[in-house]
Amino acid sequence: MSAELSSATVAPVGSSIVPHVAHGISPSDRDRATRLASRLLEQDPRLPDTGLFGPRVGTGLRPGPTLHIHDTERLAVSGLTYGREHRALLLAGDGDLVAMSHPPVRAFQEHCRDDLNLGAPSILVPSAPRRPASLSIRTLDDVEALGRLGGIARAYGGLNVMPYIATGDVWALAGAIARESGVPIRVAGPPTVLSRRVNDKIWFSARVSELLGRRALPMTTAARGWATLAHRVRQCARSGPSVGIKLPSASGASGNFVIDASLVLRLPSLKAVAGELRRLLRHLGWAEPFPMLVSVWEESVLLTPSAQLWIPRRGDGDPIVEGVFDQKVEGEAGKFVGCTPSSLSGPLKERLAHEAALLGLLFQELGYFGRCSLDSILVGEELSGAELHWIECNGRWGGTSIPMTLANRLVGDWAHHPFVVIGSARGESAPTFEQVRAAVADLLFDRARGAGLILLSPAPAETGIGVDFMSVGRSLLEAQRTASRAIDVVSRAGAG
Repeated sequence: MSAELSSATVAPVGSSIVPHVAHGISPSDRDRATRLASRLLEQDPRLPDTGLFGPRVGTGLRPGPTLHIHDTERLAVSGLTYGREHRALLLAGDGDLVAMSHPPVRAFQEHCRDDLNLGAPSILVPSAPRRPASLSIRTLDDVEALGRLGGIARAYGGLNVMPYIATGDVWALAGAIARESGVPIRVAGPPTVLSRRVNDKIWFSARVSELLGRRALPMTTAARGWATLAHRVRQCARSGPSVGIKLPSASGASGNFVIDASLVLRLPSLKAVAGELRRLLRHLGWAEPFPMLVSVWEESVLLTPSAQLWIPRRGDGDPIVEGVFDQKVEGEAGKFVGCTPSSLSGPLKERLAHEAALLGLLFQELGYFGRCSLDSILVGEELSGAELHWIECNGRWGGTSIPMTLANRLVGDWAHHPFVVIGSARGESAPTFEQVRAAVADLLFDRARGAGLILLSPAPAETGIGVDFMSVGRSLLEAQRTASRAIDVVSRAGAG
C-alpha cells in the first residue's frame, strides 16, 4: 500500500458513530412511518432512484479510501464556500482525498495533521472550469482528476464519495468515477431527489404534520406567488408578533426573513402587503423567490435543540440518535453561532429523540442513508409545559455534526469528553490562521488528556469570515472555561 493510501491515523468517520439516546420506536410507530413512506413512494417513485447514474453507483460506505467533497455552491448558505471546504479535512484521514476549489490554507492542514493527528489526506484541486460550475462538476470535467480517482477506485475495488450534501452534481461525479473505473462507487448520502426533498422546508413541514401531527409545527404554510404570500403573511400576522418568511432550501438563517406583524396589519390592503413584501425581499436579492415557507415566528423560545442522526441503509438497523445539542443562535433571523450538549433530560429529551428517530425512520424507508440533523424549538413559559416544534431538516453535514464526529474520532465518545462549539469568533483585525494558532498555542487540544481547543476553519485573512472552533474538556465546565479563554485570545489575535 502506498503512503498516500495507508491506514487512517485516527478512527474514520464510518467507525465513529456512537448511539447516545434511545428512541423507543414502537411497532405502531414503525407501521405508521412505513405506511406513509409507501404512499409517498407511490406519489413520487423517483425518491430512492439512483439508476440515472449507472448500475455501479449506490448509497453506502465500504472499507477503503473516501473522496470528501464539501461542495456548497448549489445550496444557499451564508459565508464563503472556500472557507467551508476546509471542514472536509476534519472528516478525512490517511488514504482519503479531499476535493477543493483552491489549495487549502497550509497552516490549517498542519493543524489537522500535527495538532489533531488526523492524518494527511491527498488534496485534489481540479483545473479552472471552462464555465461556471460546482466543485463536483469541475472535478468531473477535469480529465486528469477524474482519471486519478478512477485509478484509485480500481486499485481498491471501489471508492466512497462523502459529500457535504448529496446534490445531483455529486451523484453525477460518482457516476463518472464508476464509468472511469468499472468498479462500485458508494455515495455517503441520500439519492439526489430525496436529498432535495428532505432539505426543502416546505416538504419537511408537510411530513412532520403527517407523521407527528399539526401540533408538532408552528403555524406554517406555503406561498407560490406574491398575492398568496401577502395573504399567508397577513394570516400569520394575526396569530403572533412576528412572521417568518423562509427560502425552502436555504441553509439556516441565510434564508430567513422576519417581519413585524404590526407592520403588516397596518397596511390597508393585500395589494399593499404584496407591494411591501416585494420591496423588502428584492432588497435582499430575492427577486422571484417562490415557493416560500411562511410561519408564525415564535418568540417565547426556551431552547433550540438539534437532534443529530446517522441513518443506516434500510435493513441495516434503525436510525441512530448520536446526540441532542442546544444550538446557540443570535439575531432576528436566528443565525447559528455555536452549540453545547443539551441541558434537556428526562421525558422531554426522550420525546425529542423519539420524534427525531421516527422522522429518520420515515426517511430511511424512502431510501435515505447518511448524516442528518433535525432542528427544533421549545416554546412556552417554562420547560415543563413547553411545546416541541420541528422547524428544519438538514439532510447533510453541518456546524454541529462535523465537530461531534470529529470529537468521536479523537476521543472515542464525545459524551465522556463534552465539547462546545463557537462559530465565527472575530478579532480586532483580520489575523491569519498562523497568527490565531500561535495565539492559542497553550490551549490547543492535548491528545494525552483528550481535552483542549480545536480550530475548525481558517481565519479571516484567508476566508473573510470569523474563526470557528470547538473546545473539548473532561467535563462540560472545563470545555466552557477553555472556550471563554479562547474567545478572549482570538479577539486580540493579530491586533497591532
